[in-house]
Amino acid sequence: MSYSQSYTIDVPFSGRESYPASQNGGTIHYSGTTQANVTIYVNTDPFDGSVDKFNRSVDILSGSVVAMNTAQCAAILETGKKVSEELINGFFETINSELSQQMQALDSGIQSTYVLLLKQSMAVSMKKDEMEGAYNRISSEYIKIFKDLDNECYKRIYALDKHSFTLSEKVQNELLSETPSNTAALNLLGIEEASSSKMFIVISSLNRRTFDVLQTLHNYITQELRINTAVNSFLFDENIADKTLFYIPVIWTESDMLEDTSVKQESFIPDSFDDHENKAVTEKTGFFCSGLPQTDWKAMPEPEKEALNKEFRTLAELEFHDADDETEQRIYRTMLSLWQESKLHSLERSV
Repeated sequence: MSYSQSYTIDVPFSGRESYPASQNGGTIHYSGTTQANVTIYVNTDPFDGSVDKFNRSVDILSGSVVAMNTAQCAAILETGKKVSEELINGFFETINSELSQQMQALDSGIQSTYVLLLKQSMAVSMKKDEMEGAYNRISSEYIKIFKDLDNECYKRIYALDKHSFTLSEKVQNELLSETPSNTAALNLLGIEEASSSKMFIVISSLNRRTFDVLQTLHNYITQELRINTAVNSFLFDENIADKTLFYIPVIWTESDMLEDTSVKQESFIPDSFDDHENKAVTEKTGFFCSGLPQTDWKAMPEPEKEALNKEFRTLAELEFHDADDETEQRIYRTMLSLWQESKLHSLERSV
């Protein structure tokens, strides 16, 4: 695109002029600076025309390149598809033929092995039949031999101890067969012989039972005396003028609640007190312990802590010694770990 630019410049000038003599004549010198306005016009029409022509040529070339790129990409894609199909088909055909050959080889091996197994099975069956026949023949021969040996042994034993066998036969045939006929006589003799021993046994049993009854009566009669003696052994004959203090163990606990920021305070006393006494002791203990400063609570001495630790472990083992469930075992381990990590404090001043 053609354009023009204007400039203002300072142009210096100087010179000398001679003038004719009017009287004497002479020469004058002059110098100075004057401003000049310069306008420069740049004609870019030929260059713009060449640039437009070049742009049109580049556009045509770009279109040609894009078309060629599209055609080349399509050709490459098509060629890739064909190559992939050829490779895949060739791979599967190769694998298929290889598998077919392997299957034929394996089938031939299986068939030959199956035929061999059939032959071996038939041979085993024949050998089994032969062994069964031989076993039956040998066993029948040995059975006959052992039967003959048994008969021979019986004959020899009977011949060696013939008198004993004869006596046994007589006892079995005569005494045992005659026993039912002599049952009445045998019963009478047995009663006469056993009556005296049974009488002594009955008398001994009666004496024993009588002694037990007398001993029970003696224990019952002297029971009250023994109880009084035992009670008196624990009592002291002392006079008390005024009321005395009675100390009971109380456990007071303070714990932070998980649901909110509140504090839970509890008192634990023995079960030997009624509800009214339990409530009174609980209120007084809570009022007293909750009003104490932290400085009054001191670490528990080691002897007391060891005694509590021993008692706690004993109670825990008694509670969980038969616990086979995993949950009960986990509760037991958690209780022991919490107890070991706890810090016990007690009051050192009297109530």
